[in-house]
Amino acid sequence: MSTEPQAPEDAEPQVPDEPAPAAEPLLEVEDLEVHFPIRRGIVVERVVGHVRAVDGVGLSVDAGGTYGLVGESGCGKTTFGRAVLRLEEPTAGRVRLGGDEVTALKGERLRRFRSRMQMVFQDPLGSLNPRHNVDMLLAEPLKVHGIGSKEERRKLAVETLDAVGLPKSVMERYPHEFSGGQRQRLGIARALMLRPDLIVCDEPVSALDVSIQAQVMNLLEELQGEFGLTYLVIAHDLAVVRHLSDRVGVMYLGKLVEEADSEAIYENPRHPYTKALLSAVPQPNPEIEATRERIILKGDLPSPANPPSGCRFRTRCPWAEDVCAEVEPEWRETAAGHKVACHFDL
Repeated sequence: MSTEPQAPEDAEPQVPDEPAPAAEPLLEVEDLEVHFPIRRGIVVERVVGHVRAVDGVGLSVDAGGTYGLVGESGCGKTTFGRAVLRLEEPTAGRVRLGGDEVTALKGERLRRFRSRMQMVFQDPLGSLNPRHNVDMLLAEPLKVHGIGSKEERRKLAVETLDAVGLPKSVMERYPHEFSGGQRQRLGIARALMLRPDLIVCDEPVSALDVSIQAQVMNLLEELQGEFGLTYLVIAHDLAVVRHLSDRVGVMYLGKLVEEADSEAIYENPRHPYTKALLSAVPQPNPEIEATRERIILKGDLPSPANPPSGCRFRTRCPWAEDVCAEVEPEWRETAAGHKVACHFDL
């Protein structure tokens, strides 16, 4: 006779826990291109070429997540961020935000849609109107979109200032009266006023002291949790991107060369350019610093008006071979969620 305990007849059957559904992408970018024409001629201008600032970049950012885009100055990452928001007009490609086709919007529909996507600029002083006090700066986005009365706009401004760590007493002050870190908090507050879905942060801490950088990065993380924000963070500082990002893309001369989860790309970089960037980051441990491999890139960044054939990184790559000049490397997945554009498995 079996001695196993019997479940009561009226007991509900046990249903195994289902895995949590994966986050849906909020931002989806497909083959985005931004080409600036090169014109010559005085009386009659003619187009003699194009600067390929962004040349076929695709990525997605999950709702509530942070995507970090890194690369040298001049690689096209800022132009990419501006094109996502339609501050630069894309030459080709598609941008979708929450399923809506951003690249298809025009006129009034685009103006109204802009409330869902905002930007924090690299230079907070240059992006804030010096003739407007804080009250005017924060109320302006709401006035443009016809949101709220004067009293309601001021109340929301005070709440947003409190969220970024600034007191109500600063409402009558002007941008030049603040420190760099305070001005960046103002820039973040202005971006928050419309409660957007997506915020593009273009080098949000590069102009700040190191101690202030940490405060602003922590603030961005706190605001993300409080308001459910999605970030696209553009930076050249790998430490900043690692601190903020869930997923990282590495950009070189207008193209993505590697993409992976944050920890994977720092622990196991697969592209020579990513390896070179990481080897330039100083290590606090002197023993590791003395023994680790250093990759020194030779030459300058090629012109985006005349990029190299095949692999664009080949002119500076220590592992380049003949095939690199003849064939453009395929964008392929080398591990789960880890993509790279290279002919070799490094």
